[in-house]
Amino acid sequence: MSNQDRQENESKQVAKNEDSINTKDFVIGALIGGIVGAGTALLLAPKSGKELISDINTQASQLKEKSSHIADTAKVKGTEWVQVAKEKSNEIVQSAKEKSSDLQQTVSKQSADMKDKIKQMTAKDDAVAEENAPTSEAEAQKRLEETKVAFDQTEEKVNQ
Repeated sequence: MSNQDRQENESKQVAKNEDSINTKDFVIGALIGGIVGAGTALLLAPKSGKELISDINTQASQLKEKSSHIADTAKVKGTEWVQVAKEKSNEIVQSAKEKSSDLQQTVSKQSADMKDKIKQMTAKDDAVAEENAPTSEAEAQKRLEETKVAFDQTEEKVNQ
């Protein structure tokens, strides 16, 4: 995975986390605001005790319905986000598998190519060695003496 893909995934993750936090904050704020608003309205309105109790019961049931609806919405959104996360992770895993397979094939092909080149070079080296190999014992002895003389000359140059 390249750095750009990694950064892109991280920025998407941060955005999802921020959306999750914003939704959570909104739900909490809506609940608190509803409770405070309903309580304030009931307490400040000039009503008799029975009317006040009736209004409180009505407001409580409405608040219960709203909070239930908000909780259901949050569950649905949470389930959607989990599904999206699973899909994205599956896509990432599949992409990694494909890239790994491609890399493995490339390495295998390069390895086979290198083996072929080594065989070719070895065959060439064997052919050159056969061409340069002495054909008789006398020729081998002559080449050995020439090598000794060249070695002695090189040694004299180094010692000077």
